[in-house]
Amino acid sequence: MKVSRLALAIALVPGLSLAAEPAADNVLPLIVTRATPLEQPAPASVRVIPRAEIERSGAQSLQDVLRGQAGVQLRDIIGDGSRATPSLRGFGENAVNNTLILVDGRRLNQPALAGADLNSVPLANIERIEILRGAGTVLYGDQAVGGVINIITRTPRSNEAYVETSQGSHDLEAYRGHVFQQLGGGFSAYASGETRHTDNYRDHNNADYSNAFGRLRYEHAQGWALYEYQTVDDELQLPGYLSETQQRSDRKASFDANSNGFSDSKTQVHRFAVEQHLGDIWAANLDYSHSDQDGVGAYNSAFGTSPFTQGTRIESFSPRLTARWDTDLGRSEWLLGHDHITSDYQASWGSDFRQTLRDWYTQLSQPLGRDLILTLGYRASEAEDRNHAVGKTHTDREGSSSVGLSWQADAQTRLFVKREDVLRWANIDENGFVSPGVEFLKPQTGESWESGVEWDDGVQRYQLSVYRLDLDDELMYDPSAPGPFGLGANVNLDQTRRDGLLLEGQRQLSERLSLGGQYSFTDAEYRAGSFKGNDVPGVARHGASAHLDYRLLPGLNARLEGVYTGARYLSSDNAHALPREGGYTVFNAALTYDYRQFTGKLRVNNLTGKRYDAFASHSDWTPGNKALYAAPEEEVQLSVGYRF
Repeated sequence: MKVSRLALAIALVPGLSLAAEPAADNVLPLIVTRATPLEQPAPASVRVIPRAEIERSGAQSLQDVLRGQAGVQLRDIIGDGSRATPSLRGFGENAVNNTLILVDGRRLNQPALAGADLNSVPLANIERIEILRGAGTVLYGDQAVGGVINIITRTPRSNEAYVETSQGSHDLEAYRGHVFQQLGGGFSAYASGETRHTDNYRDHNNADYSNAFGRLRYEHAQGWALYEYQTVDDELQLPGYLSETQQRSDRKASFDANSNGFSDSKTQVHRFAVEQHLGDIWAANLDYSHSDQDGVGAYNSAFGTSPFTQGTRIESFSPRLTARWDTDLGRSEWLLGHDHITSDYQASWGSDFRQTLRDWYTQLSQPLGRDLILTLGYRASEAEDRNHAVGKTHTDREGSSSVGLSWQADAQTRLFVKREDVLRWANIDENGFVSPGVEFLKPQTGESWESGVEWDDGVQRYQLSVYRLDLDDELMYDPSAPGPFGLGANVNLDQTRRDGLLLEGQRQLSERLSLGGQYSFTDAEYRAGSFKGNDVPGVARHGASAHLDYRLLPGLNARLEGVYTGARYLSSDNAHALPREGGYTVFNAALTYDYRQFTGKLRVNNLTGKRYDAFASHSDWTPGNKALYAAPEEEVQLSVGYRF
């Protein structure tokens, strides 16, 4: 039976809400992302990763945590993990702008083709990670097509300080720490910092990274207010691709044609947020942020090194009003919000763009009975694009709606079904690099259906979900399209479709031992045009992972995990000129220790030294038509920390 038929069958069953962690020390209420104050968001397939699970995994980066999660594929175009992009719902080349990354509701995504900086949030600062798998356009707006990953940071309740140092493979050396202090009168201060250097696995791939963050918060009986400031300095040498012949000679090498690439960027972010309760029913939220990023570097290509400079300014203003009230059928919620996001982008190749997004959105959550909740939502979106280089302006408007049902069938079983429109605007980078005769790209629109069932008795949890995502005018870079400087331009694709299935489970086998795993199936294909019937390149049909956690002694835990990524066509190979690249399995292991004020983490990624490619692209300019980016073999990292 095809997944699409299975999806249709299950979609006839009313459905479930959020999935929480089953283990006794991880039990969480049905929580929603801080991006919205709703207690009952539209039903969806959600994975909550609490802080305790992050610590047990021994993860040294956010990428370590996300790798192996159901429905998540990481696209790593360099191979060192520093530029890895998570993909949800089967996006390959264009995953960057179809999965929305948030930190406490603030967007990390850039209005360009550069991915969100996952390194800007140290793991020690994270309270939990919430992965919304599926459409989130109505509540989150632009780029929430395949899903939303929201990172919730910690707000300590007592004074504390923490310092940590890490040493590892490839001359890795890192230092990080944070301090929290109650100042009295409702005021508190939180500050964190990190500095890291590594030579990385490949030659000419040295990385230097520093990050400083500060927060001043004021709490009172009816709400809170905060101001945050962050500065990031990111310097990275780019090793470039390898041909098959070059990789067989030396998979760590960076050959002469690729030895001058680099990317240096500096980012500053200011954020102000406030929440105020207006009586027993109403609450108001306001979030304002300003981001300023400047970058300089050089890209490698078959024709040599291309230097660049670019600057991005983003200003976001988001007020919200929420009401909650009790009825005879249960608790109702209503949300009304506005997003106003202005982005300016200048680049050395002539791009000079401004984009202004203006959205109004609303959502109602209404109980139809004690165990059945109906959710209705709508978003009115407007995008105004200005190309200063040619003196032209263009405005588009779109409307998106959602409807969902969640049903608590019994004490252990929940089901859900949801239908939602999806929307993504062409960003300011994409509109600045189009084919001759194209002034502005059309918006990417579509329709998402998903349904699922969860069974959870507090000791074991199992979840099955299926989905269908149909897109029109999907936005993507096409290396074969005529562009402003030869071949290569951002285009609107023909119609595409993604069908999929997610199955995951976790069981506490004993007081000391727990087992978890997941399997995902993704069928992403073109359904119109010259590539009709072909799979979308860069997307693995099959993915799976499993992990085993064992408490050896009080405070000492061991973890073993395996992550399988299935075969996929090379990125950019829309015509399937080459066969699929074979799948691979990577094993990781970790030991974590927590004794009084001391903590220790030892993690080994790629335990068996598997040789595989983190990223592979089809290229007419490379011998053998493959541009390969080798992934590291075994990597060891040891971290030691102390709490004051």
